[in-house]
Amino acid sequence: MRTTRREEAGTESALAFPVLIRLRDMLKDFGSRVLEHGSPGHDEHRSLVETVKETTGARTRHVVLVHGASHGAWCWYKVVTLLLRKGYKVAAIDLTAMGRNRAVADSVSSIEEFAKPLLDYLESVTEQVLLVGHSLGGITISYAMEQYPEKIAKAVFVVARMLLNNQSFLSSLPPNTPARLPPGSKKLAYANGRSAPPTSVEFNLKQAVDFLYSESPEEDIQLALSLLSPQPYVVYRETVTLTPERYGRVPRFYIKTSRDRLAPPSDQQVSIDRNPPTMVFTVDSDHSPFFSTPSELTTLLEEICKMTIER
Repeated sequence: MRTTRREEAGTESALAFPVLIRLRDMLKDFGSRVLEHGSPGHDEHRSLVETVKETTGARTRHVVLVHGASHGAWCWYKVVTLLLRKGYKVAAIDLTAMGRNRAVADSVSSIEEFAKPLLDYLESVTEQVLLVGHSLGGITISYAMEQYPEKIAKAVFVVARMLLNNQSFLSSLPPNTPARLPPGSKKLAYANGRSAPPTSVEFNLKQAVDFLYSESPEEDIQLALSLLSPQPYVVYRETVTLTPERYGRVPRFYIKTSRDRLAPPSDQQVSIDRNPPTMVFTVDSDHSPFFSTPSELTTLLEEICKMTIER
């Protein structure tokens, strides 16, 4: 039987399997909504601040969550619930072709198109938000920071790639990075023919699961297996323009995952050293802390929301 970090920490009990089925059905209607409810709470877990650089940033109680590759708003359900209980306003976004968004992954031709649900949401808000991106979601929130810096109080990269100007996800990989996933763990689609770049990529989850969810509860793994979808490939290969005047205005925070098998801490540190954020935190988690350590992750987000760091 899989031993999880939740069991070791003695945190919330696991969901019963019949509840999982009902939860999966409920989550299909969850994405891209603003949820307002809950009461303030307190979690005694404290973060480890590893790196500090002075900047500016306002407090906020409005959190926007952006998923990574092949996921959807559904992956944040535990974090959303915990933030709502603490009285935060929360939006979990389904990006184009992900979650409840009905676009076809092979038809997405740009990061702008992929990020449109997030950009539309940011355009509509009347207050600054804490913008959080997981894994590949770092590309999406970086693009959004360039487009709407005035709407974002702070940005949080949860084991997410922090690009330099005119980089893509692929070009930002550390030199000589070995393949982390085993052969056959992902399948590329070529909707425009083999002479053109891939149009989408899909995980073979039975091979990749130990790299994505090695410390996650079994019921969350089964949830992911039922909901993961093909990822538009353009997000990996398109370069992103980032300027000091816009992207650079937004204070950045990084959350490392110390038990990550897909993006080991050494790989994360390369991104941190190359483009230093304001602060760095660590959670004792696999690649998916929204499943394996949701309380700790939520507490860090709450801490960052409350920070006002003056230059």
